[in-house]
Amino acid sequence: MGTAFYGTIAIKNVDGTVTVDRFDNADSDGAYCTFKSTGGLAFFDVMKDGFITDIALNITSAGTTKDLKLWINQQDTNIRWVQSLCFPNINVRFPQTCPIPVKKGQRIQIQALA
Repeated sequence: MGTAFYGTIAIKNVDGTVTVDRFDNADSDGAYCTFKSTGGLAFFDVMKDGFITDIALNITSAGTTKDLKLWINQQDTNIRWVQSLCFPNINVRFPQTCPIPVKKGQRIQIQALA
């Protein structure tokens, strides 16, 4: 078991509004983040069409986790990034430079990988 972490995911909706949710992870290989808005379930349902524009974590060094992986509708998106790209001490976090499009009704999951 590594260092548990939490974070936020931000979605800029096409209508100009923003959706933000908080998540937690135990930092064990293969663990999915659990989201506050769903009462601790391992998924987050997109409410409006938009783009994932930021993922920020509370930690500044990695525990067991080295990578995070994005799943949409239980499908592997092949989007995988190093955890350090989401640390709060960097100015441009993933995916600010490459927003990820999402559609209303899609289910987002974030998985921690060693």
